[in-house]
Amino acid sequence: VIYHVRVRSQDSCQFSIVWDVCALDLTMFEKSMHDLVRGIRNNRQNEARYIASCIDEIKGELRQENMSVKANAVAKLVYLQMLGYDISWAAFNVIEVMSSGKFTHKRVGYLCATQSFHEETDVLMLTTNMIKKDMSCQNMYEAAVALNGLSCFITNDLARDLANDLMSLLASTKPYVKKRAILVMYKVFLSFPDALRPAFARLKDRLDDADSGVQSAAVNVICELARKNPRNYLSLAPMFFKLMTSSTNNWMLIKIIKLFGALAPLEPRLGKKLTEPLTNLIHSTSAMSLLYECVNTMIAAVPNHTASMQLCVTKLRVMIEDPDQNLKYLGLLSLGRILKHHPKVVQAHKDMILTCLEDKDESIRLRCLDLIYGMVNRKNLPEITKKLMVHVDNAEGSGHLQLVTYPLTTHLLTH
Repeated sequence: VIYHVRVRSQDSCQFSIVWDVCALDLTMFEKSMHDLVRGIRNNRQNEARYIASCIDEIKGELRQENMSVKANAVAKLVYLQMLGYDISWAAFNVIEVMSSGKFTHKRVGYLCATQSFHEETDVLMLTTNMIKKDMSCQNMYEAAVALNGLSCFITNDLARDLANDLMSLLASTKPYVKKRAILVMYKVFLSFPDALRPAFARLKDRLDDADSGVQSAAVNVICELARKNPRNYLSLAPMFFKLMTSSTNNWMLIKIIKLFGALAPLEPRLGKKLTEPLTNLIHSTSAMSLLYECVNTMIAAVPNHTASMQLCVTKLRVMIEDPDQNLKYLGLLSLGRILKHHPKVVQAHKDMILTCLEDKDESIRLRCLDLIYGMVNRKNLPEITKKLMVHVDNAEGSGHLQLVTYPLTTHLLTH
């Protein structure tokens, strides 16, 4: 913008000079995000007063027509919301920035919406057509911003109104958009269950998608749905078996193997089919998270297969002997499940289990006592009694004493 400023000379000569002055950008006079953060840090003694003055300034900025000023104001609101301040009063202004034609502004608007919008936000009803338009945008980054935002503030009405548009995106030629649409569909199913039946065929087709990210998204959604009623997804077992034997993605394998752990008790023949691939994974993987899920699924699928249970116990011993306390706890927990069907297999590792009584972590000691309770018999009673009596002297409080002696007294009373 060029302002023409006419200045009259101070001498006696009557003439004028025209100066062209470039107007400064209005945003130069607004506090930036950096200024806001620095100001809060510099006003720790009067933080509430300083932020109140900043909010007043932001309200003034939101009334301006300049979209860059509004976007900057909304960005500052995002930070204030993270500090715990209520910004619900600016919901309509946030939607204004979301509707901007400039991607950098739109992204700020959707970010603010993801943090501050919820089911009770009244103005959400105004966003339906805008989100529908943004999701269908040829620019995949704009479509992704809309999908990411929708997943955070979706309501029953939005799920119902946008379900068909999201279903069409499941066939998108852009994996970047398609995988996000799949994940948003899960939120749609939760808010609008009637969308599941017409969308399921397309969702199932994505299990064979050429893009691994799209495959992972489809696996994730189906596995989450199957947690509520696994029997409805038994028909997908062949497809998941194919993925399990061909995929090298540990994250996806964990999801699939957990699903098989829920499906195996429902179909006895499935357990036999899973034994070989699970055994191969148990032998080959170095990822403890995947190993743990393989062991748990093996326990659920073939609990009466002695050779498989011996392999599981051997691998669980590696976890229990690991210095990581979390792995040790999970190992003891899984041993307890094997103990119900194969007590002799677990008793072979009695020395290692008794060693865990000396662990500093109380939760690990309690899991160890649970195992000892199931292991006690006439043959090992003297040895276990001797070991427990050592810990009786070190037990703190009557409650701890009772827990330590519980396996011993229970066995004596029942035998």
